[in-house]
Amino acid sequence: MVNREVGRPALGTDQPLSWRVPPYQPALLMLVVCAVAALNIYAHPSETVRATTLVLGGGVLMAAVLALRMYLEVDADGVLVRFLARPVWLPWSQISRVEVVSAVRGSDTVRLVRHDGSHVDVPPSLLQPSTPTSKPRALARLNGIARQIETCRPRQV
Repeated sequence: MVNREVGRPALGTDQPLSWRVPPYQPALLMLVVCAVAALNIYAHPSETVRATTLVLGGGVLMAAVLALRMYLEVDADGVLVRFLARPVWLPWSQISRVEVVSAVRGSDTVRLVRHDGSHVDVPPSLLQPSTPTSKPRALARLNGIARQIETCRPRQV
C-alpha cells in the first residue's frame, strides 16, 4: 500500500484526473442561504416563519458545504473518492475492474470493483451531466469516464 496523504496527488506523476460537483450548484445553494438571511434580517417575520427559514437555511448551507467537499481523483497510484463524510482510497493493486452500473441512488454511475468482490460506487452527482441530457448520451459519457479511469492504471510488466 502506498503511503500518501489523502487528497494530494502522487509525487512524480502527471496531474491527476479530477471530477467535482459543478461550482454553480453550491453557489446557487449559497444564494438561497443569503435570501433566507435577508428575509430574517430585513422583513421581521413571525417567530414561526423565522424558525422555519432558519432551519431551511441551515440545511441548505450544510448541503452546499458538503457538495464542495465531494470529488473523485484518479492518478497512477490509485483512485480517491471523497464522499460527504469520508474519503475512500483505492490503490490500483486492489481494483480488479472499473464498470458502469445502473440504479445507484436512482442513477447510473461508475463502480470500482475490488478483487475481493466488494465495490465502491462513485456518487452519481459527480459524474452525471448537470444539464438535461438524453439517457444514451449520459451513459456514453459515463463509459468514457470509465475508460479514462482505466487508462490511468499502470501497466503490469
